[in-house]
Amino acid sequence: MTLERRHLGNHVYVLVSTTLERAGFLAAFTERTGGVSPPPFSSLNCSLVTDDEAENGRQNRARVVEALRIPPFATGYQVHGARVARLGLRRKGAGYSSPGTRIPGTDGLLTKMSRVPLAVLAADCLPIVLASPQEGTIAAVHAGWRGLAAGILPRAVGAFQDPADVRAVIGPGIGPDHYRVGEEVARAVAAASGAGAVTTRGRSSLHLDLAASARVALAALGVRRVEVAEVCTACEPERFFSHRRDGPTGRQLGLAMRL
Repeated sequence: MTLERRHLGNHVYVLVSTTLERAGFLAAFTERTGGVSPPPFSSLNCSLVTDDEAENGRQNRARVVEALRIPPFATGYQVHGARVARLGLRRKGAGYSSPGTRIPGTDGLLTKMSRVPLAVLAADCLPIVLASPQEGTIAAVHAGWRGLAAGILPRAVGAFQDPADVRAVIGPGIGPDHYRVGEEVARAVAAASGAGAVTTRGRSSLHLDLAASARVALAALGVRRVEVAEVCTACEPERFFSHRRDGPTGRQLGLAMRL
């Protein structure tokens, strides 16, 4: 399954899950064009904590929320861990304008409130949206190999009452062709998953398929309906930021909201 690429005007593009949209949720993933940031952060860098000017990040975030017609989103201080924070109105928009107000030590955000957007930032790691139509609950998850190894997916899925009702959308992340890893990384990811890690082996290299590893882990947790963007951030320099490809770079957003 693929996501719909949607032009929001002024060169701002997002990938949107129409499946979740029909179920009453927003799951959207930004691309890198249409912003104000200079190289190497050009141009829609939505982070406030890179070496780009924070004001550029604020302007870029404003462009996204205005184009999507959503309120300011909440973010966590991402640490490649397994903590999932539940949000209500009190923490709506946490971290949107200032990194000092991010929810501490958090790689997953979850809410049952309507019009309370959640966001994770990534530049090769996976932005993942989980939603349960039955519960009216939605989550945004940041998952690189460290997050998978830390157990972020079991923690996030465990926050829902019924995994069978959960629908997942895996946004753009680095593909296996650009993701050479050591044996210890593959073992760490496999140890945290009920289905192991998905890898390919060359003559002298091991490559981790991050999206496929997340997908089989979700299936092992009882999540059967999974959409995958099937886009490699490292393969698409005109569309996506990639830390492994570029080093210092910007961050794209994975956005989640109950409509």
